[in-house]
Amino acid sequence: MTPIPEASSLSHRPTYTTDQLAAYVACIAPDPTYTLATLEAEIQADPLTALASLQIRQLGFNPWGNVALHYSWHRTITLDPEALFHKIVERKLGGYCMENNAFFATVLRSLGYQSYVTGARVSHGPQGKPPEGFAGWEHEVILVTINNQKYLVDVGFGSQSAVRPLPLIKGSDAVYKSVPGAEVRLVYRPIAPNTDSSQFLWVLETRNTTNPAWAGGFCFSELEWLPADFEIINYRTSQDPRSWFTHRLVLVKTLVDDETRTKPLGTVILSGNVIERRLGEAAKEVVVEAKTEHERIIALKTWFGIALLPEEERGIAGRATEICSPFAL
Repeated sequence: MTPIPEASSLSHRPTYTTDQLAAYVACIAPDPTYTLATLEAEIQADPLTALASLQIRQLGFNPWGNVALHYSWHRTITLDPEALFHKIVERKLGGYCMENNAFFATVLRSLGYQSYVTGARVSHGPQGKPPEGFAGWEHEVILVTINNQKYLVDVGFGSQSAVRPLPLIKGSDAVYKSVPGAEVRLVYRPIAPNTDSSQFLWVLETRNTTNPAWAGGFCFSELEWLPADFEIINYRTSQDPRSWFTHRLVLVKTLVDDETRTKPLGTVILSGNVIERRLGEAAKEVVVEAKTEHERIIALKTWFGIALLPEEERGIAGRATEICSPFAL
């Protein structure tokens, strides 16, 4: 791996302890004999291959979503590394983009990877608007450098996440497999909303069997963001009533093979009260259509491994996302 140069105390970022990393590895491990020492040996032997395995295992372990904004008494999101470890590893509650990538960036840094985080603008396409448009800064991605080559790593973009590190190579037309039926690529180009077309950004583009044309997913530059930058956009994304995260309940989990946990098999998606599963390139199938809060809470545990405390279950009362029924809490 490329050695990390010395830096000032102002560039210090938190890391996880050996015990915390061991607990994390136990969550993503393909078998009980796979330990932190196993992972560290893999990183030493081949850091890029190890990173690729880590990325898909993280996606298979930790759901993307906004449960805490609806099923909690506080309805807030924190990016504090210790709070994220408790939420993601100890409680297994998942998180949205800034939580998942801030957590994973801390894991990578703790394992010795040379990396930093930056902000991204999400395409309007997922909101049903023209995909050439982009919103403001509301996403976080990780840039990892291995042997002087930068890679995009993202474990927080829901059903459109890349499932492996993508190299930042200008002029490349390389296409990469994502979950079955989907592909991604990185293009260095201007974006339509900019008035200055000489400004280029990295754009993650996606396509799938349902929508075969390439469309923008998100765009980003290589400028490192500081923790304070994410505090600002995290507050807006999680607390502004105009943010769809505050009035829609969503969850996405990547399904992986049981043996190695490195082969993506499909996705399971919660949108409101409906859970759909897609395996391989088959059509989506509705596996749950919750009629009550009780049914949805059980489905969260069954399909996403999310076990809520009683006070968290009651937290959704009165929210726009509550399923109104005699069982509503």
